[in-house]
Amino acid sequence: MIAILLETGKKSTPEYVFILTLLRHLGFDPAQYEFITVGGKDNLSNVTTKMRDIELSGGKNVLIFDADTAKNGGGFSTRLSEIKATLSSKKVHAEIFLFPNHHDDGDFETVLDRIANRSSHKLFFDCFCDFECCVSHQYVAPNLKGKLHTYVSSQTWLNKKQRDSIGKGEWLFDDNRLWSLESHELQPLKDFLRNNLS
Repeated sequence: MIAILLETGKKSTPEYVFILTLLRHLGFDPAQYEFITVGGKDNLSNVTTKMRDIELSGGKNVLIFDADTAKNGGGFSTRLSEIKATLSSKKVHAEIFLFPNHHDDGDFETVLDRIANRSSHKLFFDCFCDFECCVSHQYVAPNLKGKLHTYVSSQTWLNKKQRDSIGKGEWLFDDNRLWSLESHELQPLKDFLRNNLS
């Protein structure tokens, strides 16, 4: 058995849905894997017993977390060192991938921002940039996750079912009107998944 550990705390999040979508896109069947939602980097030690059980049964742990940035106490090198230290102290092993590309600082939303279909939605991104500049003098502008949520939810062609599902993480990742799963930005993650899920 292969367990995929995600930093998110629940399955109704864009991060979880994105990984499922990407697995299907690559020809993997998500039902063949056990998904463990960790609930944040600080909760990793809480799932190490489960990870050890998976290893003892001949399985493998595959961990996908955010690298984060120095602003929130992370960054690629820092976060990777912390994760490795936690796993080592609990005597468990995992293959590790840190968003956005396993070498830069950033997070899951950084990936989404890079694979958004900007050529078709230039107006949205230009106007949102103007909005951020305008309000930042007196208000807190939305974070990147808020911006991307607005990007998805502002599409006029969404039907009621799609619109209602946005809050459950269904951001239509397989719709090339919004996202490019063929973007070179995803190649490091695709390579990681192909190398560790087969």
